[in-house]
Amino acid sequence: MIFHSDMHIHSFASVCCKDEKQTPENIVPLLARHGYKKIGFTDHVWMSRDIKPSHFYKTQNGERHLELLSFVKSCRWEIEVLVGCESDMIAPGVFGITPEFKEKMDYVVMATDHFHMKNFVKQPEKQTPECLAQHMLEFFISAAESGIPDILVHPFFPYGYVELYDEAIASLSDTEILDAFGIAASNNIGIEINKCYLPNPQYERFFSLETPLRMLTLAKQAGCTFTIGSDAHSLRSFGILDKLQTLAKSLGLTEKDIHPLAQVKEPKKIKKIKKIKKK
Repeated sequence: MIFHSDMHIHSFASVCCKDEKQTPENIVPLLARHGYKKIGFTDHVWMSRDIKPSHFYKTQNGERHLELLSFVKSCRWEIEVLVGCESDMIAPGVFGITPEFKEKMDYVVMATDHFHMKNFVKQPEKQTPECLAQHMLEFFISAAESGIPDILVHPFFPYGYVELYDEAIASLSDTEILDAFGIAASNNIGIEINKCYLPNPQYERFFSLETPLRMLTLAKQAGCTFTIGSDAHSLRSFGILDKLQTLAKSLGLTEKDIHPLAQVKEPKKIKKIKKIKKK
């Protein structure tokens, strides 16, 4: 294992999480048994002073997050447990989280590509690979420059336009991608290795694995550090973590490539006091 942390887990605080067993009490021992020493809950949230939430976000207003945060902090766990949130953006410069709420969370992850929310998130002008690519680039750079997220989750993965993924990323030059990731690196924003980059039977036409590999390789060249995220919405979803570890190895990642939030604190070693032998 390169990573001993999973920084993208959903719980009851996300309305899209339908598994009643997806609770800290069940998740912590499960991942601890598999060698994980740190996890983070990142449930969806929309909090904006100016933009009303969509139907999906209507009840995800932060109340459940604070309940989860209070509960987690009141318990003693066998591994380190953090509570963050998955914030969203509906256009470059338009974010669904307030600075005040960010301060209450342990950390914030941000999705820059939820284009499947077609009546809420700004869509590309044309449904062509080139337009989609530039659209993703604008969203990513805006988030990386905002100072809001600690981690950018499933970057450059166009939800709602997966059939255009290969061609869209291919239309971007290495320089364009390097420059975008360079902004994230300069702001110490982690880049997530997400399950979306792996084969999934839900897609009729799956993309080439070379596409996410190229993108993540360029992120590494740009000086980015990484996290892995199961993006789990159910207990069975954690099985993907082994494959994400393999993907991380294929990128040649080592401990120095782990984002600070995903690093595990080693327990302090207690020095043994030497006994003085009696003469």
